[in-house]
Amino acid sequence: MSPKKVNILKAECPGCGSYVNIGPHPKMHQRFSCNACDAELVVVWLEPVELDYEEEEEYDYSDFEEEY
Repeated sequence: MSPKKVNILKAECPGCGSYVNIGPHPKMHQRFSCNACDAELVVVWLEPVELDYEEEEEYDYSDFEEEY
């Protein structure tokens, strides 16, 4: 009995065009890093799999009001 072949999917990095291995079963919002350019990426579409830059959280600075 031969081992079952697992299909490893790849997606293109939007920054440098290199392919990022994302495994056989990617999920929406799953995070990856590009080995070529160190971009932090996230799955934004599943068929075909598409990666985009991870959005930085917007901070609410109202809690940090300075007293003068």
